[in-house]
Amino acid sequence: MPHGFERIVAHPERLAHSADQSAEPPSDTIVARLRLDGWHDVTVRVLHPFTWDAKFRGFRIDELAVTPARPRTLVSGAYSVADAAVLNVDDARGTRTPFDFPEGEMHDGVLYRTVGHSPEPHERYQDAAGWCTVSATDADGRAVALATALDRSDCVLLDLLADDHGLTVQTRLPWQTFRPAELPATDALPGLLVRHGHGDHETAEAWLRGLLAATVPSRASTAPPPLIADTWGFGTDIDPERVTAFFDVAADLGVEVVTVDKGWEDHVGDWNAQSGYAGGVAGIAALAHDRGMKLGLWVGAGNAAPDSAVATAHPDWLATWNGRPQMVSHRNHSLCLGHEPARDHVLACLDRLVRDGVDWLLHDFETISRCDAAHHTHDPGAGEAAGVTGWYHVLATLRERHPNLLIENCWNGGKPLDLAMIAHHDTTIGDDWCRSEENRLAALGLGVYLPSSWTSKYMGDEPHLPLRAQLAPYLVGGPWILMGDLPGWSAAQLADMRRAIAIYREWRTAAMDARAVPPVLSGSTAGVTGLAYSPRADGAQLATFAVAETAVRATVHWHPVIMTSSTEAWIVRDEWSGAEQRVARAELDAGIPLDTASADGLALSVRPA
Repeated sequence: MPHGFERIVAHPERLAHSADQSAEPPSDTIVARLRLDGWHDVTVRVLHPFTWDAKFRGFRIDELAVTPARPRTLVSGAYSVADAAVLNVDDARGTRTPFDFPEGEMHDGVLYRTVGHSPEPHERYQDAAGWCTVSATDADGRAVALATALDRSDCVLLDLLADDHGLTVQTRLPWQTFRPAELPATDALPGLLVRHGHGDHETAEAWLRGLLAATVPSRASTAPPPLIADTWGFGTDIDPERVTAFFDVAADLGVEVVTVDKGWEDHVGDWNAQSGYAGGVAGIAALAHDRGMKLGLWVGAGNAAPDSAVATAHPDWLATWNGRPQMVSHRNHSLCLGHEPARDHVLACLDRLVRDGVDWLLHDFETISRCDAAHHTHDPGAGEAAGVTGWYHVLATLRERHPNLLIENCWNGGKPLDLAMIAHHDTTIGDDWCRSEENRLAALGLGVYLPSSWTSKYMGDEPHLPLRAQLAPYLVGGPWILMGDLPGWSAAQLADMRRAIAIYREWRTAAMDARAVPPVLSGSTAGVTGLAYSPRADGAQLATFAVAETAVRATVHWHPVIMTSSTEAWIVRDEWSGAEQRVARAELDAGIPLDTASADGLALSVRPA
């Protein structure tokens, strides 16, 4: 395995198993187990993905203690917050509750919780990305560390079980989603990759960064993140005239990919353009290509509207859970991609769209569904696992047929976060709020593990903020996706946007091997937020700041992280104005004063003179 990781393999075991689905629920399936004798004083760092189930808490990293009295279980997969909520209720009450989806008109698919609340730090079950780090002390008193990563998450439960003699790490597939008639071969189950040795959390995070960077597709790791414009700022209120006007402004700004978001399609599931678009999708592609841009297209590939041709002709293709079709995002149904006819339909539709000129596929909503339909081609007790396999079969086939196609994951804040998702996508959405502060926090959370070039950052209109304050976090990392009313922007706003785009383009090559990190600040920092690139080899770095009204006239200094001790002369540049100042190393160490005369956005860089 790459970068010092090994795949833990164990024969799957289940203490009590019944193929009778009506019998007492069978036990969970143990997939892999690792024993670390002598490890104590254990903590785990958990990355909580963004999800609409817990929209105010996305991409936060918590460090949690693991003790004999407090085991921890990390819940991964597409529905991890909802699953963790159920499991925490069961843990507290001693019950065993099936996983379910909410029903009723008040729910619109992006909310999956039916019981409980988002996990709290004191609870056992924590929703998590498909990787984590562990820090501990061994029997000789040395600091030791562990990094784990799931090759696919499939609602995997990762147990961290401490006792008086050490730590057990194991993965389980819960009975609620995995109870096949026969256990599959080990290599068909989600794999656990591990690396352990001397070190701490930071050591293990560096191990993970190497593994995840090697998993990113080569196109995304060798090309700088693009500048994209997306019509979702209008919601579904788009038509050919609005799309054409949007394309015109996007091309004038130098946008490289222009994406038509939801609203272009006649019916979700059939994937034909509405009748007003001359030439259909091929005509839309021509509009983009004639203006020198690639075409991106939103597709909820795993969904089908109730009145779509596919749902009415093949209702048996719909995913059912607990015996009934799910009603998910935008009041649509899910197609079961673990059912081969439905999977092949989705592949055929996407293949047709790419042949019609789509360059950038933006897929969204429930592409991985839970299904217990007995008449489908998958085992009814393992429908979610089959759906995962089916979805990645679709993506892998598309990539093989269309090597230049770029694919973005936009489902529920980029879930599921695991090695398979990374390997099949050229980027993932970093945050689904499309607001500057949430995007900054997402960049920092994901930036601990992933290159800053691999996290899409959507920018909607935020008229309550000074424009440059809104723009600040979008200048670091990418792809940067403009999602406002471009044709309605004023001349002044367009001028600021052009300068911001120039800064983004100048620095985006740094995103290829740099991380998004918090800039080091001193002074009265309340009301000043920042985002920076980790330094280049020569020490050059960019940092951006948003100064709130509450921080006006505060004394704040930025302390660049300078690793090149031999360089004594440096250039400090105001990226907005282009003004430069030559300073000594001692002045950098003392800190660069930030201009807090007004609420504004700042962009400063340093480089060797």
